[in-house]
Amino acid sequence: SNHTEDITIVLVPKGLDNRIFLEAKASADAAGKELGINIEWSGSVTSDAEKQIEVMERLIERKVDGILISCNNAEQLTDVIDQAIAAGIAVGTLDSDAPDSQRQFYIGSDNYALGQEAARQMRTLLPDGGMVGVLEGLPDAQNLQARLKGFYDGLAGSGIECYPAVSGKDDFQISVAVVEEFTAQTADLDAWFFAGGWPLFAEPEALPNLSAFTAAGGHVVAVDAAWPMLRHVEDGRVDILLGQGYGEMGDLGVRTLLSLIRG
Repeated sequence: SNHTEDITIVLVPKGLDNRIFLEAKASADAAGKELGINIEWSGSVTSDAEKQIEVMERLIERKVDGILISCNNAEQLTDVIDQAIAAGIAVGTLDSDAPDSQRQFYIGSDNYALGQEAARQMRTLLPDGGMVGVLEGLPDAQNLQARLKGFYDGLAGSGIECYPAVSGKDDFQISVAVVEEFTAQTADLDAWFFAGGWPLFAEPEALPNLSAFTAAGGHVVAVDAAWPMLRHVEDGRVDILLGQGYGEMGDLGVRTLLSLIRG
């Protein structure tokens, strides 16, 4: 007899409003169907570590079998991840890790290497140096910290300087507002580095200042390559998108959790 239909694995994205996770959700759902297990999707509406802790506490109370979480803040989520492990739940992190927790695995990008690759692309676009604006998300997210460190380290000695990072708080509307305002106010801006693709989920019409900036020769390098972002490449608003394997994260994350649940 097959008891796998009693197994429930829950994916917890940084926020339900962050569309970058939809590819991971789709591949996790497909893996669940194939494996005959229940896949759920549970999270806070926006990216918020406190609310993510509440989501985790509910899942522990329900005694789900496995949790795959993208952590908004590694430090704040460590305790509740350890509580889930102590309760006998298999836990992995995807996309953004909590390395000091007892989580059983992390699946995602090598974010330091991703930041270094972004720096390589930026050096190619600005061979004579220049001034770069940096958009970050929630500053405490482990994946974004590593990504920015790789980026800054990769620019060392290049003649490229970065303005202090501005935060879009992992929210695409806030990110659009921050990018539009900074672009308008910064006369000697040569390029942008978006540590995540947040503002590029917006319609082109929502980014008139960025459009004018790139039309006048400004550059944009961004991490992530979900399909809505490709419009901005097609019409010249973005030079480089560095994609991540969210499909693989969801699929492999579910398969790895199931093997842990089965011992």
